[in-house]
Amino acid sequence: MALKSDPTRVWPTGLTEEESEELHSKVIQGTQIFGLFAALAHLLAFIYSPWLK
Repeated sequence: MALKSDPTRVWPTGLTEEESEELHSKVIQGTQIFGLFAALAHLLAFIYSPWLK
């Protein structure tokens, strides 16, 4: 198998370090965007029907 013979690929994903760092940055960016939307949705829900009042 080509993955095991290629020393630049890291087990178990088969990605190079550069590829894994790029993927990691995209995952972090997606998490930040999701968090922003979640915070905005909670703010709008609180404005529409305040809870804990």
